[in-house]
Amino acid sequence: MQNKNMYDICAPRRLFVFLHSKQVFMKNLFLFLAIVTFNLSFSQQWKEMANDININLYDVVAEAEAYFENIDKTKKGSGWKAYQRWLYENEPKYYPSGIRNNVKSDFVSEEYKDFLSKSSLTNKSGFENGWEELGPYYIEEVTGHYAVGLGRIESFYTDLNNENRIFLGSRSGGFWKTLDGGETWENTTDFLFASGVNTIAVSPENTDRVLINVRNSHNGTTHGIYESLDGGDSWSITNFNPDNLNWGGLGTNNRIYKIMYHPTIPNLVFAGTSEGLFRSNNNFESFSFIPAGSNTWEYNQDFDYIEFHPTDENIIYASTFNNDSQIYISNDAGQNFFQSATIPGNNSNIQLSISAACENCVFIGSSDGVWKSEDLGQSFTLAGNPNLANYGAFAVSDTDPNYMLFGDIDTHMSNDGGQTWNQVTYWATGNANYDTTGQYVHADIRGSRSYNGVFWVNTDGLLAKSNDNGLTWEFYEGQSIRENYCLGASQSNHYRTITGSQDNGTSIKNENNWIEFYGADGMEGIIHPLNDDWMIGSLQFGGKRRTKDGGYNQDGVNPDNFNGDWVTPLMYDPNDQMSIYTMTNILYRSDDFGSTWNTLGNSFFGGNIQNAAIAENSSAIAISNYNRLKISYDGGMTFTEVSQSLPNQFITDIAFDPNDDSTIIVTYGTYGNNNQKVYLSNNQGDTWQNITHNLGNMPIRTVVIDHTEDSTIYLGAEIGVYKKTMSEDSWELYNENLPNTTVMELEVVYGSNTLRGTTWGRGVWEYSLAGRENYPSIRTTSISNQPTDTQPKEGIDQFVSSTIDYDGNLNSVYVEWVTQSGSDIIQMSNSSDNIWVSDSAIPNFEAGTKVFFKVYAESSSGLLSETYKFMYEVRENVLCTPSMNCDYNDGFQLFQLQDIDNSSACEGYGDFTSLSTNLEQGNDYELTVTTGYGDQYIKVWIDYNDDLDFNEEEVVINNYIIAPGVAGGVYTETISFTIPEDAVLGQHIMRAKANWAGDVPVDACVETTYGETEDYSVVIVESSLGIIENTFPENPIIYPNPTNGNVSIDLRKNYNNVIIQLNDILGRKIIEQPYNQGRVFNLNIKESPGVYFLTIVTENKRVVFRLVKN
Repeated sequence: MQNKNMYDICAPRRLFVFLHSKQVFMKNLFLFLAIVTFNLSFSQQWKEMANDININLYDVVAEAEAYFENIDKTKKGSGWKAYQRWLYENEPKYYPSGIRNNVKSDFVSEEYKDFLSKSSLTNKSGFENGWEELGPYYIEEVTGHYAVGLGRIESFYTDLNNENRIFLGSRSGGFWKTLDGGETWENTTDFLFASGVNTIAVSPENTDRVLINVRNSHNGTTHGIYESLDGGDSWSITNFNPDNLNWGGLGTNNRIYKIMYHPTIPNLVFAGTSEGLFRSNNNFESFSFIPAGSNTWEYNQDFDYIEFHPTDENIIYASTFNNDSQIYISNDAGQNFFQSATIPGNNSNIQLSISAACENCVFIGSSDGVWKSEDLGQSFTLAGNPNLANYGAFAVSDTDPNYMLFGDIDTHMSNDGGQTWNQVTYWATGNANYDTTGQYVHADIRGSRSYNGVFWVNTDGLLAKSNDNGLTWEFYEGQSIRENYCLGASQSNHYRTITGSQDNGTSIKNENNWIEFYGADGMEGIIHPLNDDWMIGSLQFGGKRRTKDGGYNQDGVNPDNFNGDWVTPLMYDPNDQMSIYTMTNILYRSDDFGSTWNTLGNSFFGGNIQNAAIAENSSAIAISNYNRLKISYDGGMTFTEVSQSLPNQFITDIAFDPNDDSTIIVTYGTYGNNNQKVYLSNNQGDTWQNITHNLGNMPIRTVVIDHTEDSTIYLGAEIGVYKKTMSEDSWELYNENLPNTTVMELEVVYGSNTLRGTTWGRGVWEYSLAGRENYPSIRTTSISNQPTDTQPKEGIDQFVSSTIDYDGNLNSVYVEWVTQSGSDIIQMSNSSDNIWVSDSAIPNFEAGTKVFFKVYAESSSGLLSETYKFMYEVRENVLCTPSMNCDYNDGFQLFQLQDIDNSSACEGYGDFTSLSTNLEQGNDYELTVTTGYGDQYIKVWIDYNDDLDFNEEEVVINNYIIAPGVAGGVYTETISFTIPEDAVLGQHIMRAKANWAGDVPVDACVETTYGETEDYSVVIVESSLGIIENTFPENPIIYPNPTNGNVSIDLRKNYNNVIIQLNDILGRKIIEQPYNQGRVFNLNIKESPGVYFLTIVTENKRVVFRLVKN
């Protein structure tokens, strides 16, 4: 942490700063007493300090850093990640002073309201309903993820008279309701001025009356209690709001933790808040403060639990996380509360539960144990101790108090009243079987209740219930509530995006589904501009996971001993797209998309680089750390400071104008009334101008500039998206249908003219670029051999294909390519539907040539769309020879296939292409392999197209495991495989790879740690059961052969006057069918099994097949 000029982070902690009332003084006094207690038990007191905005941010930092010096920060539940999240979220707001009480708690929403009052919404674009939501709503496909979920759920309600009616509240995604048991969900709070809902209460007399606390998603500050009279469809603020309460002033961070309706007394409702306990007997039309306890310092504690006696309407229980030793009890329906007996031996925050099956019982759960009172809280007895320090939920069954649930990272159950406990769910099993085992619930149990013996839990990822006391669990999906950090949009595939989110990892959006790719906290992600199957996602502090097959397989790719910022920058070079950059305080570049890394220059910031951007044309690199900005013009080797005239604030993002590398924009997220949020330089940072204009003081998170002639600037803010062209001097809200939530990152997809963004709590959204709603949309673009480590090769033609959506007529579609030595334009033709293919290939160039190209689509009215600038480097047309370590006898000791019978020792790579065998189209074969070590994964390819590359379409054996889970020894197994009916005839290379204890990589050129690679030759020939005679220029194909009766015939091109005849082995005619014309024909043979002869005659050509029906 760098030194702060305006505040000494090493100074003694200041507890009594900017006291604004006697209540605040008393509360801070209690906090001081609590902190003293916590110090004795080495608790994480920084959390208490973080919630009090009268304590300087850097005092919180000093306390937290001191605490974590002696903690295993890598252990799940240590609190380190929670601290880093808090720091990432808050430091940009209060840097450099750390003072947090100099703006009101509702600062952002007031700025948003002020902007609305002075502005009008921009007209809708071509997106019919404005911004469109991309989700995810459901866990659809799981590959490398181990803890899948949708987002953090803070509260829920289930209607005991209608099991199909369920509500839930998300920390940052608002209020959701379902009326069909979870089949469909609807959000109804998107356009309130805060996006978090943490507590829900439904009137027992009128279940259409719903109360919720609407709060800031980041700091929990309440915006008041809102009421719905139509079952959650619409909302209005009640009288219990910050204005009436005189909350929201400087130095306040007022919160509402719990709203609870009395189960039997009409209209009686309670609110547990950071300022004490409140009571209303008329649904908060009016309300009163309830002094609780016998000491004045107890009155305004943080009341977070309220429960009611099952049969005596006058008895009410409440608890506060400021007092670990007692709860509070009312005997007069909540008009007065007194202290309970002491809870012996408890020194941790308590959670309160009651059970209708034990009327006079009160149950307490904490990190120190479970206590039970059988006399209305007059005495407590320790029932047992689950020994779970990081707990988040406690509930007792309302039908049998022997059953209890305790939630920490996982869920634990007791069936003997808390004496013994068993873990029943496992957070790290959320893999491909997460929905079939019944033992997966997402990590971090936030809350729990029992209704009619059914246990419900809300977690950091999902709402779940168990009908059998925790043995199995059912999920409720359908809510788009991801708390996203970042995204990477594909430029060659409009439908593909990689995103990172808190608690729910890295995910990949495809055209028709989402793939859950990796766990932890997901951060920045990139997709190779042209080969959209190649992606890298990252996690906290810059850990990276790479996929080369669209998310189905992955590997780790990071520089050695790498430890970046919480959200570490990651980007590709637009002028050398296999080259990527990542950074600590030092820059690193990989020229092979992460396989190897080169160390570049030191930023000399004294801390990690926090933001970075790269110029589209010159590849100049801009980096920032706190208030400092530097630019490198030599690929990251040296840097020049350009922040001398910028504000002394925390930079939140950087962007170059794609049309002019000299133009740079930086943004700020400061919480302050200084009108300094966006700055522009037109001379690479020599001078700067403030272009905040009419934005006022809205904190800005992200900035992107589009590629249009106007260079339109888009800002993602604490609330909303704003835009203006480079030449305009005022900002417009660009928010149609976008929820009022924080926009974390924006990216432009060039070809489809789309703006895509991630939000904090409402998933991923997209919208058309301003003024481009009616332009042609170039959805996908590819070349014949997508760029990889070995493709495209010299001498191989590269045709360009694109899919283009447009309602009108396209006047012209073409490719413009350029190399260092030349350029040209190639027209494209519409091959089918919306697919366009270049009329000729991009010319062949020698190895090492970098080829750049764009696709353009122009409408008949002159609207011109263009893709991103794609590039590829021509590779040598050579066969890669990956050699692995087989010193422990991994790999092949015997490879036996037909005429190939090869015993070999350890070669690492073995070139056995001199050994060959014939393989027939459509036939089944058996490969016998011997390995000298167990747990060997075997993968085999045949290079049918002879491009010296091996792709997934050429795989014939895919990760067959020999002796799974076994160590040393000699193991022989026989593996069956089939040669496709349409396999290309002739000689090809067969590659076999073995890898120890894991899938063989998709890329056949990758060298893994233990294993072996061997190459052989195979000759694909026509099946002996197939063609008997043939005069067609290309051999027709029939498949399958043998057949169960349904046969397809492919003549390889269209012919006229086709006659198909089937004869049995005795020559009797079974079928004769004429066709006017065609290429592919289907035949159904209903006769008995046997050998038949199939004859096709057309245009003086004839072929006869021998066909077997099983």
